[in-house]
Amino acid sequence: MSTDPYIPGVGSDTATIEHLRVELDVRLASNRVAGVAELRVRLCRQSDTVELDLHRLAVDGAAGMHDGRPLKVRATTPRNRPHRVVVHLGASLPEGSLVVLRLAYSGHPRPRRSPWGTIGWEELTDGVLVAGQPHGASTWVPCIDSPAVRQTADITVTCDAGYLPVANGRGTRLRSRGSRETWRWVMDRPVPAYLLTLQIGRYRQVTAPGSGTPESAAAGGVPPLRLVVSPHLQARAEAAMAGQGRMMEAFTAAYGPYPFDDYAAVVADDVLEIPLEAAGLSLFGVNHLDGSWESERLIAHEMAHQWFGNAVTLGRWSDLWLHEGFACYSEWLWAEASGRAALRHEAKQAWHGLKRQGEDLVLAAPGAADMFDDRVYKRGALTVLAVRTLLGDAVFGEMLRDWVARHRFATVDTQGFRAHVLAWAPRADVAPEDVDALFDAWTLRPELPAFPG
Repeated sequence: MSTDPYIPGVGSDTATIEHLRVELDVRLASNRVAGVAELRVRLCRQSDTVELDLHRLAVDGAAGMHDGRPLKVRATTPRNRPHRVVVHLGASLPEGSLVVLRLAYSGHPRPRRSPWGTIGWEELTDGVLVAGQPHGASTWVPCIDSPAVRQTADITVTCDAGYLPVANGRGTRLRSRGSRETWRWVMDRPVPAYLLTLQIGRYRQVTAPGSGTPESAAAGGVPPLRLVVSPHLQARAEAAMAGQGRMMEAFTAAYGPYPFDDYAAVVADDVLEIPLEAAGLSLFGVNHLDGSWESERLIAHEMAHQWFGNAVTLGRWSDLWLHEGFACYSEWLWAEASGRAALRHEAKQAWHGLKRQGEDLVLAAPGAADMFDDRVYKRGALTVLAVRTLLGDAVFGEMLRDWVARHRFATVDTQGFRAHVLAWAPRADVAPEDVDALFDAWTLRPELPAFPG
């Protein structure tokens, strides 16, 4: 049963997943996968079934355990829902039960069609990318593809020798045998399934310019930075990503410690229309190595998502501005920190751009078709600036760092952010009705308010 009207038929309100362990064999030439997934599933209510998302891949076998005892499970794919798997538990189990499910699955993965284009597993000219947002995780792993469901992950991938399979977290090369290469990646922070990813290419991992260390990260500074890139693109990638260390300094100062152990920028050998973020890494195309401000702002935008989106995550897609608004605001923050332009100058340009467009979008309820509309990004960023202008720089900075710290690896919504700002308003001598007026105008009404301040 879906829990989000923006992506109907996806997710579940019956169960949540606490941990996902996957062993996946990928045959690049034939675009075929064969995997075994072990899921630690917690029931949110009494049930004799668990519904999972798995897009057009076949379940070849299923097993389950509860309280150390085997369950007589069977898995079926409804004829009219090829993106779902129903696991019958063989017994009705009470709310709170922990069930360990083990599913063998295989097939030729393909992206999901959606109003926002194709989502999920995608073949490159020479490799694979996974773009999971909002419901693409199901194209390569069985999951509950809801942003409100967080799991840790242990992903082992075997692919053709000469290729590097990159997933989330800490990576270890396990073995290289003949024509096959195996790597294991461990993500020990709980993240939604759409932020789990797999990138495969003829890549090499190198230390990025401006990289920090585990010690500097532990002190709240710059973490280790990696570039994952084809050797012939390494020099261009190092030049294009040269500012990442300073970006990290700006963002950790503004938002608090970086949420993961390290950060990787993966550069595909293809032209990509847009970059994308996943937990602990971002993916760019060769076209994003051109040294332009347009590319540089996107590099900053994707990095900022590690705080807003990946650590602090919406529960429903109608609140996407809490991700994209902060990431867009971070572009302006970096423009000022790098000496390119004042933050308010960049914001004023965005405000004028919105003024030339139709004022028919409600930020906190844009509708599924428009949730990735650029107006959500820009108006969301202007809402952040409006809050900063109302509270003043000092209180705003403390409020925002507290927001991230309180909700690190948790689920948030617009109403919760509004309440958080209200709680901080007295420190800035701001009346509650002024906070309410701001959020009503910027997030609940379509008309564009005056430029902040």
